[in-house]
Amino acid sequence: MGSLAPLRLLDDCRQYDDHDLTMDHIKIRSCFARLRDGSGTEDDFNRVAVAINLAKVRALQIDEILADHIEVAQDAMMRCKARFDSHGRFGFDGPGLLAVLDAIGANEEIVRNSTPRQMEKALHVVRDVLASAHRKGPRMSAVII
Repeated sequence: MGSLAPLRLLDDCRQYDDHDLTMDHIKIRSCFARLRDGSGTEDDFNRVAVAINLAKVRALQIDEILADHIEVAQDAMMRCKARFDSHGRFGFDGPGLLAVLDAIGANEEIVRNSTPRQMEKALHVVRDVLASAHRKGPRMSAVII
């Protein structure tokens, strides 16, 4: 029997089907809604932050202007985390709320038009950046996420 490696490679290089993504998109938007209303948890924060960070990595490969817009959302997430650190509840300022909502929409479009292989590579970049930041100290990894 032949190797299945070529078939796996082809599967990794196809775009996602919408039904593959629906639940992930719903989870991310639900986490965002909880962050927005102040009931969010650190897990909610992390899920949204990772989605935005993945979008940023892919955006850097697609369009600099898109990457710049997503960076605004990363800054908003840092302010959201700072609010949690100082008050015990997540929340957004007005511009941050809009920036994160736009970045979540960008994430959905980017993932929808990417292959599993591209998203896996982006995830490796995010993990490497987080691991490097963690080695530099917990404060730095908190800033990156």
